[in-house]
Amino acid sequence: MAPQESPADVDVDVLIVGAGPVGLNLAYQLQRYSNPPLSSAAKPISVHIIEKYPKPKQETFGRAVTFWPRSMEVLSQMGLGDQITQQCVAVRQSAAYDKSGTEVFGRGWSFLEGIEDSRFKFASVLRQRFVEDIFRAELKKFGVEVSENNSFVDLEVDESVPAGEKGRVKATILDTSGGEGKEKKYTVKCRYLIGCDGSRTLVRGAAGIESEGDRTEDKWVRIDGVLKSTTMPKPRAYGAIESPVYGNVLWIPLDHGATRIGFAMNEDRRKLYKELNQDVFIEEAKLSVKPFEIEYERVDWASVYSVGQRVAKNFWAKEAVFLAGDAAHSHSSGAGQGMNAGMHDAVNLGWKLGLVLTGVLKRDVLETYTLERQPNAAKLIKYDEDISVLVSGRLPKDYAGDRSEDPNVVLGKILQQAKGFNTGLTIGFGPNVAVLRDDSGEEDLAATVAKRSIVPGPAIPGYRAPDVQVLTPALWEPVWLQNLMPNVARFYVVVFAGKSAQAKEAFLTMKADIQKKSRLSPSKAPLVEAKSNGVHLNGDSSSAQEWPVDFLTILPEKVGNAWFELGTDPLGRVYYDAEGSANSRYQVNVDSGAVFVLRPDGWIGARFELGSKSVVDDIDSYLGGLLH
Repeated sequence: MAPQESPADVDVDVLIVGAGPVGLNLAYQLQRYSNPPLSSAAKPISVHIIEKYPKPKQETFGRAVTFWPRSMEVLSQMGLGDQITQQCVAVRQSAAYDKSGTEVFGRGWSFLEGIEDSRFKFASVLRQRFVEDIFRAELKKFGVEVSENNSFVDLEVDESVPAGEKGRVKATILDTSGGEGKEKKYTVKCRYLIGCDGSRTLVRGAAGIESEGDRTEDKWVRIDGVLKSTTMPKPRAYGAIESPVYGNVLWIPLDHGATRIGFAMNEDRRKLYKELNQDVFIEEAKLSVKPFEIEYERVDWASVYSVGQRVAKNFWAKEAVFLAGDAAHSHSSGAGQGMNAGMHDAVNLGWKLGLVLTGVLKRDVLETYTLERQPNAAKLIKYDEDISVLVSGRLPKDYAGDRSEDPNVVLGKILQQAKGFNTGLTIGFGPNVAVLRDDSGEEDLAATVAKRSIVPGPAIPGYRAPDVQVLTPALWEPVWLQNLMPNVARFYVVVFAGKSAQAKEAFLTMKADIQKKSRLSPSKAPLVEAKSNGVHLNGDSSSAQEWPVDFLTILPEKVGNAWFELGTDPLGRVYYDAEGSANSRYQVNVDSGAVFVLRPDGWIGARFELGSKSVVDDIDSYLGGLLH
């Protein structure tokens, strides 16, 4: 819907408060999942997205700059990867320097140079303002624009309205677009409200959601600008300069030729100035990078802020109000996780809410948003508490190692140890209705979880579906598996067909059994062997709606034609694992094969043995727990 020219009551499916990357991402997903040509939904999901500040004002904020590999994978599956890589700085190199300016290795952001198990073996640096431009342009294609100068005031949840029905939530919005003295309020009635309104969120309090954490006395400076000159040896690397006064100074090469410098400004430094303004930040930035020299051509943004960590106890309330991004969890920028954690929230909630609103997914599945994202946010907060202290040049109070150690050395170790979490490649979820995994046999679950945090992560339910290269039929051209499974709110059943005769027989049996499950979209796996008067016989003739499921078949070898190998058409599209790398990465026995059900967000939902007689019933049962 277009921005409101004058306040008027609005009646929509979803109200999104906050038009930063998280809110824009969610609005984009809900439109993408319910509009042609990617959706056959009878009616597109209606969205009203508001933002307190106009875009020019938003652009004066520095904010986040880095996407790590997993974020780029999920954004790519949303169809946005190319737009980001066209503009971003792909940073593949790190550099750390001690107080004398001597390069030291294994410190700072050194984990950046060892990224593996992803196409995106680099940090994708693109300032938030340009990320927002991409999302806004995509939303405009769906006819959705941000209603700027509109602030959230309060909300009311009408318990008499059934959960999920229109009008359950009533939000009061203040429109200030008319200028001072002409402010007006209007009401938004909606099924669901999503608070993406940042660390100073009003939605969280209005929804009655408590949070835990605190704010420290540390203050950090961030300054973005174009340098006229510098003696920094590697200015295009993700840098760390170990200053005895300013802590571990951050140096990031930004898009459009700019550079970000960040450092802790202690109380003694702050007391030197009557006012902390841009001139002060420039002067302090020059001192923070000593012994190197910098000279600014232009400063785009500079600010000082307090460091704090908070996490909401629940990410949704009253079966109607969600929190995402900084509204759900706020932390420092020390590990560069802010925008990434927000993207993970958005991709987790987006498909679930989208499919609920289009009537496909059971509403109970919405509970898994908190179950999956809150523990990861809490982990990030604990991790960030240590990182923020180390960046400020001190050891954490509870550090169990040698208290005489250099905080810069400890920082490098912690960042390296947390590589899987930093890159997002080992972020996993516990068993729930959307993650079919049994951990009851693990004697030491904590040790098991720790092991699963090592890159490459395990190819098991609850963890990301690894991106591997397979070959296209006929042309034998390599293609990335994630590119074959775009996030259009559909599940993917990926069948690794085994080499053995038993596996081939199991494949034929599986295919025949699928025809008896009408909800598993038999049209995508036509049973050409059985016909009556030229009409395909699909077994179950009930009128149950077809589930949003697509099939892929991965053959274990490069062949001339899939039929000759299988004795039938493959299930869905077919690709070849010529070198065995796909089977290996998915931990599949190449002789016996296996079946995976991948969720729309790219995480593995379930795994089954191809040779199991109940494999189709098991797939049907897993999906039946989620879908109507």
